[in-house]
Amino acid sequence: MQEQWKKIKRINNPLLYIIEVKTMKTTLKIDPFKLGTTYIIGSYILPGELNENLNIANNSQINLHISNCIEVVDKLKNRELDLGMIETPTFNEDVIAEEWIEDEMVICSNIELPPFIDKEELLNYKLICQKDTSPISKLIHNFFKEFNILHKNFYSISKVGNTTATIQSVRWARPNIEHPTITIVSSRAIEDEIASRKLFVSRIKEHDMHHKFYIVYNKNVDMKKVEKIIKELKKYSS
Repeated sequence: MQEQWKKIKRINNPLLYIIEVKTMKTTLKIDPFKLGTTYIIGSYILPGELNENLNIANNSQINLHISNCIEVVDKLKNRELDLGMIETPTFNEDVIAEEWIEDEMVICSNIELPPFIDKEELLNYKLICQKDTSPISKLIHNFFKEFNILHKNFYSISKVGNTTATIQSVRWARPNIEHPTITIVSSRAIEDEIASRKLFVSRIKEHDMHHKFYIVYNKNVDMKKVEKIIKELKKYSS
């Protein structure tokens, strides 16, 4: 925006200068683009190059709202957001969902575990998970149900409020080789901790926990307002 003002100040023609200033002021009055994301997307995927590309594509201010899947979808339904990106399939008849990028849920611990763990061995571990009402908790529950794993059979279970709390709880847990403390989390949320060897990743043998993220928007949205952002997001996923 500052660069555009600098270019206008260099215009020598008075009439052209007035026209450009009026155009710029009109641009600044455009309502900001309201983007809603879930925690992992807003905190770990959006920052950096993708965020810069979205701002360039939109050519106006983007207001970011980070919350859970249910709230993002509710705000889209009520036209409080222009576009959303969510981690779990939380849909509504008034909201259109398009598959975006793939994610993998992994086991993480603060001690190095085998790369693949038998599901029977997993039950010796201390599991930290989110509250039952959390969409992420429901996603993991569905994976466990598919693998015939019951939460109640773990050595112990602690429940916390969000992804950050699960990661930090595992990171600062007292190391215990016999009963390691683990959580199930998006691999994208712990990339820095893995790189610095503060946390370690493992997977359940013969099972994977891949799932899709989604781009979501109200079925009556003005597509001219969101199509450039959607196009940029799909470029990121290709």
